[in-house]
Amino acid sequence: SRRQRQMCIRDSRPPTSRGRRTAALSATLAACLVLAGCTQIPQSSPVRTGEPLADNRASADTPQFRPPGPADGADAEEVIRGFILAGTSPQDDYEIAREHLTGPATRQWNPAQRTVVYSAQPTITRVAEDSYQIQVEVDSEVDEYGLRTMAPPGSTRAWEITLDETEQGPRISAVDDGTLLSLSQFTQVYAPHDLVFFDQTMTYAVADVRWFVNRGTTVTAATRALLHGPAPYLTGATVSAFPVRSGTDLTHPAVPVDEAGVARVDLVDAVVEGADAEARYRMEEQLRLTLTGLASVNRVEVSVEGAPLASSGGDATPVPVQVDPPAESVQVGVAPSTGGLAFFQGLSVTPVGGVPNVADLHPAVPAMSRDRTRFAFLTQDRTSLYLATAEGRLEQAVRGTGLTPPSIDALGWAWTVDAGGSARIQASPLEPEGDGSGRVVTAPWLEDGERIVALRISRGGARAALVVDDGERRTVRVAGVVRGSDGVPASLTEPLLLPSQEDPDLVEWVGDTSLIASATARDEDDRVTPEIIDLDGTTRQLNPLSGLTGVSAGDRGTLYAETQDTVFMLVGSSWRAQELSRPVRDLAFPG
Repeated sequence: SRRQRQMCIRDSRPPTSRGRRTAALSATLAACLVLAGCTQIPQSSPVRTGEPLADNRASADTPQFRPPGPADGADAEEVIRGFILAGTSPQDDYEIAREHLTGPATRQWNPAQRTVVYSAQPTITRVAEDSYQIQVEVDSEVDEYGLRTMAPPGSTRAWEITLDETEQGPRISAVDDGTLLSLSQFTQVYAPHDLVFFDQTMTYAVADVRWFVNRGTTVTAATRALLHGPAPYLTGATVSAFPVRSGTDLTHPAVPVDEAGVARVDLVDAVVEGADAEARYRMEEQLRLTLTGLASVNRVEVSVEGAPLASSGGDATPVPVQVDPPAESVQVGVAPSTGGLAFFQGLSVTPVGGVPNVADLHPAVPAMSRDRTRFAFLTQDRTSLYLATAEGRLEQAVRGTGLTPPSIDALGWAWTVDAGGSARIQASPLEPEGDGSGRVVTAPWLEDGERIVALRISRGGARAALVVDDGERRTVRVAGVVRGSDGVPASLTEPLLLPSQEDPDLVEWVGDTSLIASATARDEDDRVTPEIIDLDGTTRQLNPLSGLTGVSAGDRGTLYAETQDTVFMLVGSSWRAQELSRPVRDLAFPG
């Protein structure tokens, strides 16, 4: 059963998180295990006092790992162990790690190329006289632009290492670019940060979560990653104000940050060549939203080869994009006493005015637009999707089998998946404009035997959270929504895979960069454990709730859960039953 396949409980949140949230970091000590024929790599090193980080704006809480260099008389395997452990010390361009190298490898090894995060202790095996192989079970991999890709369970990677004998003893003469870190090391050496791109209508900011080494070079790394463009799963679904280029976009190798927290980004002229006033405004806006999310930056100044970036001169100043649009406090649901749609706010349940009487359709799992005037719902048997408005319009939009609960995006489309029939993703316009017909949204990355069993569109409409069932297990993924120039949804990009502890039945957005995923109970005694999944790849399990049938998520971490007879709100870490004015079920915030 799905419960039997549940993995061990893990709170994998990093000690430092996105934005201006900081927390004290601690280092874990682990013993070095040496076994005959097979060597275990130590998990961490002591935190020692070291030289200041390269940027004097680096967080005072950032730990500085100072593992030792190669010891006198160390053998080949000890040198390899020391080299890998030195990956926890990025100071001075990984100076300690380079002490384990010799010849051209000392200069050519590129630690920034990738970081492989392993989930089980690696092993070292001698494969030839001077050659060794490191075998690791991979949790995830981070590329040179901070993009973290989660690995499917059971994934492995082998690293090849060659050593030469020198006057100081064995040293590494050839090694793959990159570093190896355990999960605990990774969340102390790296921290997640949000790059900001725009949705295709230039209305909403879209966060692209990356991981960067937690030191004084973060501002530069984030700037370079932003100029390089969005993550693959957001390509085609988002817009960058900056042109796609393959050359150098900054005039200096680093983005300086002064004592007042002012970051000065100086672009080469080719970046802004041909850009009008609005495009230059969006460039400044994109850099400002990205870099002021870092603790060390209070303000951003953008220049072009020393001259201030001029973003005025157009007919009017562009409207700033919305960041993490609110869900507000009103939910829609179904009132069992009347069988109609109802608003839920605080402890009050009131009928939705203006909507036709839909009781005879036996509505279930309704969705609502942000202005609370347009609605979508399924029939109880999940075979029909209906659209309704506060002006009295009611129409059947989709027929199918096992339709997924609808989701309404910011551009006025109601989404569902024919999970029990054709497996098609269908989007229907809430307003009868144009030909008024629905659209089939393609997902060419879906493999044979895979089907989408839950779909929720983000509040800005640029991303879709999905639960995909391959017949053996269920996974949580996030895809970009590609639209035509008229805003009509066309396809979903190949998604980002996210970790989940259980096989979920449903998923909801919790703000811009987090999801809540949950199974549903088989009966009233079945204890279900929802979990928060961040787009940075970390997870946190909530307290279990017996008989859970649904969840909903509002602003500032407001979470509700339902059982057959009761609505609960998460207060602290506990689910508290709500004493409502009248019963309500199938609650959902706008979206």
